[in-house]
Amino acid sequence: MAEQVVEVYSAALIAGRIESLAAEINAAYEGRELSVLCVLEDGFVFLADLLRALRTPLRTAFLRYQHQTLAGVQDLSFSTQMDLTGRDVLLVEGVMDTGVTQEYLIKQLEARGAGSVKLCVLLDKPERRRVALVPDWRAFEAHEGYLFGYGLGFQERWRELPFLATLPAGKAEQKAEPEG
Repeated sequence: MAEQVVEVYSAALIAGRIESLAAEINAAYEGRELSVLCVLEDGFVFLADLLRALRTPLRTAFLRYQHQTLAGVQDLSFSTQMDLTGRDVLLVEGVMDTGVTQEYLIKQLEARGAGSVKLCVLLDKPERRRVALVPDWRAFEAHEGYLFGYGLGFQERWRELPFLATLPAGKAEQKAEPEG
């Protein structure tokens, strides 16, 4: 029996918000080439629609970060083959939660020579923030519950939904909170 989900943000609302974000980003980078880096997995659907709406010349690459513990210390690593030296970089992420990962990625991209780094997120959860970082662009601000769909997974399910959803009250609390 399929579980019921509750639609929070419709496909039409998401599409409209992405058009608005793209217009803002186009204006910010008018006449300049942009290097877009997307964090996998949660950002890929958001990126696909955002790319189609951008009108500035761009290059695109993907990165995946990996958490590991070395000698009792948490470490985060990622890789991208794109040369970022002197480039304007737009980091695209599905969810910004504590902000720790995004802050680390931005510092590392700057250390690799990026001329500028801006952050664009689908969902911003400022109440969970542990650093002072604020995204430059966000589609939606989420305050309660876990949202999935539109590329965001919940226990590796429901990424294919064309909208953002949650589980009915009481159902989400029974399931383990996924990473993201």
